[in-house]
Order: sequence, then C-alpha cells, then structure tokens
Amino acid sequence: MHIRAMKKEKSQDNIGRFFRATTEEKLKQDMKSSDIIFMAQYSGLSSVQMTSLRNSLRLVKSRVFVTKNTLINRALKSSNIEGVSQFVKGPTAVIFSCEDISAISKSLVKFAKENPALSLNGAFFGNRILEKKDIESIAALPSKDELRAQVVMSIKSPLAGLVFTLQGALNKLVIVLNQIKDKKS
Repeated sequence: MHIRAMKKEKSQDNIGRFFRATTEEKLKQDMKSSDIIFMAQYSGLSSVQMTSLRNSLRLVKSRVFVTKNTLINRALKSSNIEGVSQFVKGPTAVIFSCEDISAISKSLVKFAKENPALSLNGAFFGNRILEKKDIESIAALPSKDELRAQVVMSIKSPLAGLVFTLQGALNKLVIVLNQIKDKKS
C-alpha cells in the first residue's frame, strides 16, 4: 500500500470517528432533553414516506433521528436509559419530543396504519418503558387540549345551570313586583 493511500485511509477513519462521536453526543443531548423517546422500525419506507413522517411529527413538535443502532445503543447506555435497547432492531428511527404524548402517539399510530412499513417498537416516557400496545392505548386517549376543554365544560355546565336558575328566580320576582305595581295603580 502506498503512503498516500495510507494517509487518505487514516484521514477518512478520523473523519468517520469524529462523525460517530458527534452523532452519539447529539443523540445523548436529545435523549436527556426529551420527555418522550419512541423507537420505530422504518424498513421499507420510501424517502417520500419518511419525509411525510418527519413533516407530520414536526406538526406535533417532535423530531426524527436515524443513525446506526450501535450509536443509538451507546447513547442509551450513557444516558442511563435502560430497557429501551430491546426496541432497537433493524433500521431504527428515534423520535424525540417534550410535548403531549397523546398527540405524538396519535400521529405515529395514524402514520403506521397508513404506512405498514413503519412499525412502532416501543417508547420511554417518565422512567417507564412503553410497549407498542401501550402507545396505541395512549393514542386512543384525548389530547391535553381536549381534556382541558372537557374540564372547562364540566365546570361551566353547573355554573350555567345556576345562572339560569337564579335568573329565572329574578325574572319571577320582577314579574310579581310589576303585578303589585299594576294593582296599586
């Protein structure tokens, strides 16, 4: 082997090592800063479908990260996230978010139904490991905004009933007073 070829090979190896280290560090930062980490197998998704997945997740303030499984496993281990490595099989996409888990789960489950090539493996949320069935159950729940609306309506309903009852009693009082006034006049 020529000296020039050896230098080029060594230079490329250094670049590769730097890229892997940078990618692993980015993964660790994302894992530490995220409340929810999903693992999904994307084997068979076209680039158009993958772009569609990224766009749909961007709407719910999530992001997709794809890299080698060894880097994912190393980042999981150094981030002290245990039990999730069982979901890292085949071509794995890591989905990060700090938003509403229900909205993200709905988006992922909907996309997986429309694109069977995407398979949800599991997730990590609040120091809990979630299986695929757990993610599907969460997707069936209402979102935070829907729950807030339900709470507001449950509070508003009795108050509205009270207002109408009091208003009815006041209207009757006004009618009685008007009748007394008419009799006196």
